[in-house]
Amino acid sequence: MFNAAIRQWRTPLAIFTSLTLFASCSGSADKDKAQALLDSATQAFDSGNHTLALSLTDSLKRSYPSQIEIRRKALHLTTRATEGLTLHRLETADSLLATLGVKGDSLQKLIRYVKNPIEGYYVGINAKDGGIVGSNGIQARLTPNGDFYLISSLKSKAVKSTSVTVACDGTSASTSTVAYDGERNDRSMGAEVITYMGAECDSLGHFIQLHYSQPMTLTFNGSTSYSMPLPQAQAQEIATLYEYSTTMRRAKVASLEKEKLTRALDIARAQAAKTYVEPSDDEK
Repeated sequence: MFNAAIRQWRTPLAIFTSLTLFASCSGSADKDKAQALLDSATQAFDSGNHTLALSLTDSLKRSYPSQIEIRRKALHLTTRATEGLTLHRLETADSLLATLGVKGDSLQKLIRYVKNPIEGYYVGINAKDGGIVGSNGIQARLTPNGDFYLISSLKSKAVKSTSVTVACDGTSASTSTVAYDGERNDRSMGAEVITYMGAECDSLGHFIQLHYSQPMTLTFNGSTSYSMPLPQAQAQEIATLYEYSTTMRRAKVASLEKEKLTRALDIARAQAAKTYVEPSDDEK
């Protein structure tokens, strides 16, 4: 009976011992796998592949939550990789901003400011002082903030115009319709004069910029229509002002992106300092 009792006692003890050994081996295997991921992430970081380093440390944190010490090291590597990636993006944004600045300075030489009692505006450097009102055609202008807009003027024929279309090689673009209101669509000065703002004329400005060196046809749309060749000088001025406006918008976006990335870099560097892990004697 005594021997039987000993055998019954030994059975659960053996099971417990086996489970303990299994857990120990399993934990050791997880540690090795986690360390291998950390080593791969470190190699990626050292080679400048910060995106891969972040992906590997993220995989490590998700797959081996029990490996606390290795996860601490991975966290520090994550902050350093984030710092490196942010720095690269900042350098790219800074380079783009510099390029746009040079381009903007070059285009600025091709425009001039016109004073106006209500609000001044920019036109092409060779634009007539009296503007386009009272003649036939379209003129590009920029607000002091660099916003693009168009003025159309039709004197030779009354069509009660509400929009304009420019065509070239079987393709075309049009402004939005601006209904007659006596203000933005005015017919009181011996001509039909319409002001198209922002999105109302952006696609037309872009179209002319793409085709300004080619012959284009300008059509005034209304109760009837009237078509004429778009003068080359007008097309060139529209293309220049549209490109300048686009360059200014891109520069503003790049400047905001640079500010955002500068703040993000400061945060990443602060986090890297906080998560630093002193290497052990074996790692030194």
